[in-house]
Amino acid sequence: MPATPTVNPTKAALEAAVLDLTDAQIVDALRKVDPVVRGAYKDREAYTWPREAQRTVLDALARRLSGGGAPASG
Repeated sequence: MPATPTVNPTKAALEAAVLDLTDAQIVDALRKVDPVVRGAYKDREAYTWPREAQRTVLDALARRLSGGGAPASG
């Protein structure tokens, strides 16, 4: 009988792929998903340095993921 794997290979592959994304790729993906994010990002980028706009998005995403946002939809 084969040993039961301790790590699901599809989960591990997905996690690895996400962890390999750059900050710019994450921000670009979020900007493509929602026109409100796109507009707010554009305004922030015009107001400050582009890298600061990226950091603002990533900080907001981190807060969202730590439980500061809406529940995940099913």
